[in-house]
Formats: sequence, C-alpha cells, structure tokens
Amino acid sequence: MKPTEPTDRVEQAKQYLRSRARILVAGLLVGVGIFALRSSQRAKAEDQDAALAMALASEVEVLDSPVWVRRPSASLFGGAFFRGRIGEGAPADIYYVEARAGDDVVIQTRSLSNITRTSSANEVMLTRAPDGRLFFAARVGERIDAINTIDPRGEPESVTEGWPLRARLQNSVSNWQSQGRSEGFGRVRYSLPEPSESVSFDSDEDAMVVTLSNGNLRFEPNEEAPADAPEGLEIQRDEKGMPGTITWVVDTVRAVPWIGPEPIAWLESRVFAAKDFFERQYYAVAGGPDTAEEVASDLGVAEPVTEEEARRRAELSVPDPELGWPPARLEPVIENPTEGEGEWIPVTNDPFVRENPGAPPAFFTTFLLVDPERPFTRVYISIWDPRQVQLRTMSGTREPESATGATARGMVPRDDETLSRVVAGFNGGFQSLHGEFGMMSAGRVYLPPKPYAATVAVRQDGTVAMGSWRGPPEGVRHYREAWAMRQIPDDFVDFRQNLTSVVEGETWNPWRRWYWGAAPQGDQEQVFIDRSGVCLTTEGYMAYFWGKSMGAEELGKAMLATRCVRGMHLDMNQRHTGFEFYQTYRTEEPPPALGRMLRRSREFDIRIPHVRGWRVRGRKLARNMTPMRFPRYIQRDARDFFYLTLRPVLPGATIGEGEEAIEFDSAGLPHAGWPYAFARAQMAGGEGSGNADDAADRAWLVRMDPNRLLVGDEQSGEGTQDVGRETEAPILGQLAPPAESGSLALYQEQVELGSRVRIGEAPSEARTIFRGPAASESSLAAIGVDENGFLVYAEREPNGPSIIPMLVSAGVETAIALPARALAFVAAGQSAGVDGFEIESPAGAISLAGNTAPRTEVLFPEVEPRPYMYWGPIQDTRVRYFRD
Repeated sequence: MKPTEPTDRVEQAKQYLRSRARILVAGLLVGVGIFALRSSQRAKAEDQDAALAMALASEVEVLDSPVWVRRPSASLFGGAFFRGRIGEGAPADIYYVEARAGDDVVIQTRSLSNITRTSSANEVMLTRAPDGRLFFAARVGERIDAINTIDPRGEPESVTEGWPLRARLQNSVSNWQSQGRSEGFGRVRYSLPEPSESVSFDSDEDAMVVTLSNGNLRFEPNEEAPADAPEGLEIQRDEKGMPGTITWVVDTVRAVPWIGPEPIAWLESRVFAAKDFFERQYYAVAGGPDTAEEVASDLGVAEPVTEEEARRRAELSVPDPELGWPPARLEPVIENPTEGEGEWIPVTNDPFVRENPGAPPAFFTTFLLVDPERPFTRVYISIWDPRQVQLRTMSGTREPESATGATARGMVPRDDETLSRVVAGFNGGFQSLHGEFGMMSAGRVYLPPKPYAATVAVRQDGTVAMGSWRGPPEGVRHYREAWAMRQIPDDFVDFRQNLTSVVEGETWNPWRRWYWGAAPQGDQEQVFIDRSGVCLTTEGYMAYFWGKSMGAEELGKAMLATRCVRGMHLDMNQRHTGFEFYQTYRTEEPPPALGRMLRRSREFDIRIPHVRGWRVRGRKLARNMTPMRFPRYIQRDARDFFYLTLRPVLPGATIGEGEEAIEFDSAGLPHAGWPYAFARAQMAGGEGSGNADDAADRAWLVRMDPNRLLVGDEQSGEGTQDVGRETEAPILGQLAPPAESGSLALYQEQVELGSRVRIGEAPSEARTIFRGPAASESSLAAIGVDENGFLVYAEREPNGPSIIPMLVSAGVETAIALPARALAFVAAGQSAGVDGFEIESPAGAISLAGNTAPRTEVLFPEVEPRPYMYWGPIQDTRVRYFRD
C-alpha cells in the first residue's frame, strides 16, 4: 500500500529535510573542518607557545614563552600573559591574551591587551609564583627600578569599595576595554628604595624569593607585603577614582578602535558650536543677563552681612602698600563694564575656607567680561598670595599614564599636617592622549617634559615657577626621553605641562598656536567651551581662571588684564574644570559655624575618604561650575589636579581665650618683608613691647618663622640657604647657643618640600644647629618648636614665672635651655632684647638672617617663542599614544 502523500507544504519540507539529514550534517562538518584548517594554518607551529607567537605576529612580537594562567582547548578559551613589544628595539611590556588552541595550533585569539604600557621601562623576568601570582621586574635604563605583581583572579573589591552600582558597572566596562576582561587584574608595584643591578625569581616551598644585588624580598603565599620589607620600599596598589558619567562615556567611545579620537573631536566641536550659536541668538533677542546679580549669586557674596563686616571687606580690598596685597583692581576688557568688574572680593570669615589667624586674606576673587559678542561669558578669577599659599600637583590614579609604571593615589596626602592646611583644589591639564605633556608629582616623573611646553613647576624650597620649557639639546631634532629626563632640574619636586603659553609678557599666544583643544585636527575654527587656566602675575601672585563659552583668545584677554607674565591653559569642558575651597576639621571638633542649611549645588560637608578622624566643609569658587563629581579634588580622582595648602605665617594664633588671651604682635621688630620673621607676646609684668616697666616678674614669648630666617652656622656666623639662589640676607637677629652641650639637638632637615627645624636626636643627614640640655623650671631662657614649625623662644626675669608652662601653652613639647637674654633683635646696627631695650650682642651668637628669596619666579626666562616649525614636530612626538 502506498503511503499517503502529504498535502501541506510545511510537512513536505520536513520530510525532505529528514530524508537528506545525513547529507546536510556531513556538509556542515566539512565546512567546519575547512574553516578550522584555514584558521589553524595561520597559527600552526611546533607547540602551543610557538603557535600563539605566530598567531600574534602581525600585532605584537612575543619575546618569551607565554605564562598560561588557564590552558586553552579547541572549544574553550584560555588566558596567557607574555612579554611583548611593538617595533624593533622598543622596550617590552606585559600583555594578556585569550586563545582557543590545540597542542600545536591556535584557532582563535581575543582580548589582546597591553597591561603595563610603560614606554620608559623594560619589563623583564615574567615568572609565575606558587600561589598563582605573576612576578616581573621593571628595568629603567640599566637597573631594576621596581618589582611588580599581577593577580590573575581579578582586582580586589577594595578598589571599588563604596561605589554605587552604576560606577561598578562602568568600571567593569573599562576593565574589559583596557585589560580584556571585566574583572580586570589585581596589580601591585614595589618601588625599590635603591635600584638594583640584577634580579632573579626563585620558588622556596610556597614562597617567591626575589634576589636583588642589594638585598632579597620574600613573598609568602597570598601576602601583599614581603617579609622583612626594607626601609623605603614603597608599595603602590592599583587604585582608581570613581568615574563620572558623561565624560566616562566620551572616553570609552573614544577608545573604541574603529571610532578613535578624531570623530569624537569632530562631534564635540559641532555640538559646542551649535550650543554657542543658540546661546548668542537667545541673548540677542532676550537681552543680556543681569551680570551683577548673577555674579553675586555665583560667588556667594549676595548673602546679607553686617555693616561692620561689609566695611571690613571694603578695607581689605584696598591694596596695602607694605604687603603689596591685594594687587590693584583689574581694568575691564570691554567697554561699558559691569558694576564690580575687576574689583577684588576678599575671601574672609568664610565657613568654607580656611584662613591663617592674624593674617590678611590669602585669596581674593573677581570677574571679567571678555567677549562683547557673548555677554553671558564671564571669567571668574581666584588669586592667591604664594607667600601664604603653597601650590602642589597630584597625579591621578589613571591620568597621566606613567612612563615607568609608577602610579599615584590620586588624592591629597592623608597625613595630619597636609589635611590641617589644605585649602583648595582645582583641575589639571589635558589627558595624556591629547599631547602627552609632562607631569611630575612629589619627585616622581609620570611623563617626561616636552620641549617648549607651558609649565608650572615647584622647587624643593617651595618656589613656584612658570614659563616655557627648554628646547632640545644643540643639534638634536628628534624627541628622546633620555635627554628630556636629564633636562629636569635636580631641585624640582612637581611640574605640570600643557600646550604652549597662552600669554608671555604682554603677548597673547606668542608661540602662534592654532589648536587649543575640542576641535579635530586641521579645523581652524575656535571652539567656545568651558576653559580654565593658571598664571603668574607681574606682582608675583598666582591666579586661576574659569569661564563658560570661552575661546582660548578670551582666556588670554583675561590673563593680560590680570597682568600675567606667564599663563598656561589647563583643561576644558564643564565636566573637567572646577575650583573648590576647603575648610577641614577633626571629627571630634564642632564644624565651622554656618547658621543655615548647606546649599547642595555648591556646598558640601563630608567625611574625608580614606582617612580616619577628618571631615571637610567646602564650596565651589562659582556656583555654576559643574564638575563631573562634587566634591572632587578632596576625594580620590582618576585625573591629575592641583591642590593648595596654607603656609603658617606670623603673628599666628592667640594663646588662650577671654581676658587671659595672649596675642602676638610683630610691631617694632626687624623683618625682611612680609611674612614677618618674628612675633612676640608679653606674658606678665609691664603693659607692652618696649615699655619702661622694670618689674622683675616679666616674661616673654617670641615666635620665629624658620622659613623667613636663615639660621647661620655656629662657627662662621654666616647665613645659609637650602637652595643656592643668591639673595640679600640682612641680619635680623642673633641667638646665643647653650652654655653647655646636652642630650637634645636643634636641627634642620630636608623634607619633601623645604626644610623643617626640630628638637630631639638629629638624623645623620640633618644639619645640627646646636646641642644643649633640656629646659627646666629654673631655666631663664629656652627654645622649642611648636606644631606649626615655628621656633618658640621663651625668656623670663629671675623672679618671673617658669617658662615651662609658657612653652606648653604655646604648643611646645620639648625645649632646650639657653643662657639668659639669649635672643637679640638687630636693627640699624643696634641690638635689642625681647623687651625692646638695647643690649650687648650675645657671646658666640648664631646669626638670624632674613630670607628674602621670592616665592615665585619665571621658569627658564631665556627661552623665547619660536615658529611652529621648531616646536610643533618635536612637541608632537608620541611616546605612548601612537596615532593610527
């Protein structure tokens, strides 16, 4: 009987496929085999390691046998690390790749990533430890600079601790993009205190022993710190700053290989151009804004103050001829200026800004209109006195990318001294991929300097210098890191570069640059966007600039109006620019009085992260600043930034409160300009300095600022300086050493920035000024050091009160006994005691000379602007971010 023939077309198709299933399966298997054969033919070798090298040959040269952390199969991907390089003679980096492979064939690769990306370091000796970690050494020049570890299990949870889910997901995407997998890798760098001539790795039971020419390191299983770590070994963990949203999206898309930076730059420039066009049209119809009212709101000066406070602020805004501070008001740039334009507003009695007691305001702010076509564009300026404020740089956890692999914590140092003085923070310059401009922070170079680039630098004595970097050595036409590193002066601790100078002298754009960011290469149109900058003024002050919808030329106009002699363009875009003021305090202390609720859009009060016992209250310079995170620069950040700390100045804080309060005064004392070198207070007896009262119960305290004094050598009596720039040093005082030697030393030692005087047992590298016995109840005079680093001298009459309680009240813990009337002030060739009466110079006295060295200077003043043909090609040479 014949089978029933189906009438349904679907059923007919099913029968047809069933009848030919064997043929179809066989064809599919043949196709897979042909594909596998073709794939394997490109990467087939004598073994799996050689096959991987062959498969990657077109992208990177594999230098050694890879270290497999997960062996692959034909159907499953495995992971391997290896030393590789791109280009003959290039230093080796550590790479990660995933592959499907057989015994002698690689079928497919993915996730190829350069994990270290160190252009100045050659990674050597990649070794796997018994606990699974990978060890390798970084060779800089001819010596080993650091030992590194990679944990293949992924980065520790502490890296993103406290982050919201949104930020953790963003971090996973960034890890996948940069390291080939979402969980990333745990990385630790061990910077050696002294470079080693050689290195080897050996397993000892379950431990990894690193043998160096100057000692050994032993790493026990799963222990981060090596056993018996040598003094000075710096452990640098791979830390991250929490990403924003918009900027993270832009950076992530920009890093996609088939997109790249150019399309993003083109899109950004068109978006900013459209925004600028519509803003100009809107204000052309609606009329200009009420600038005075908006400025008052932005700067927070619209809040009501008492008549007395308003009068005080007006008096502070008038330049003091003796201090030279604040500077003269700024002349407006455009016609018909707005009320208050260019007039300095003192930052004082502000609960969000720390101030030095008894000192003039360290900061003033103002604004300028710079573009008649854009009345909505205001440049806000914050100016500070470097005699009272110290500038520092801080590298971010991700930017700029280090040339040697060294990383930074990306936050203001968490020691008590820094936290008690930090007063502000503001943005740095462009990302590394936008020019690879040099960066140095706390003595570590993260990117070498570029010739002719605008630079702000900090010397070891705290001097801040701004100017254009030197050109290449004579006869050199091509950029090389070796000579670039040799150009860095020995006494530099910080520097940051960006583009070329915005202004030099009285000239805007002296280097004739056309590209100022936010535009594609070759685009001649200026982009109007949020921009920022920093400058050094003719008076020696420093200023920060910020404005919306601003071109580089408008930034230059504002700098010239502020009398800048050197000006540098910093970052741009509203998500990358901002200035924040800070007032830190201990958690057990009451917060600074405010009397109202915080305005969350521009003010904050938070616990300082990554340290115990500290909080910070702060605000933006201007309300309409919109950084990608707020607050930003007091937290950990992925990008570099600047921070400012207050220098303690005399006369200093009052001792005690109420009727028993004791105030210090510098009146009548010799000095070499402001800040003053001396301040004194009478503790008992007569009614003031230099009075005729000869009561026998008088006692005095004198504060001396060692930063304003050059303490002479006991034998020669000549003044000395930490840094050998010659300055006149008038003798302001004399100090008699102890009558006998003793267990305590008054010594001076170099610290990261400047020097510090201390009392105790002097380290071998410190300079001992003198030694003497500890002060006692019977001592007639003594000297100690308070918590601000001031020298504190105490003196009493024979029947006066004990000087020990006096010193304790002044914050001195340990003091050295001195002979009676050991301190004398010198003025017009006459010596006077602390009571103001003329005395004989103390026998064998040590000279106290006034330190007149300036706090700012022009960097490399001999460097003059040159045409683009000289500076353009060599400054544009790529070190790490090679253009496709």
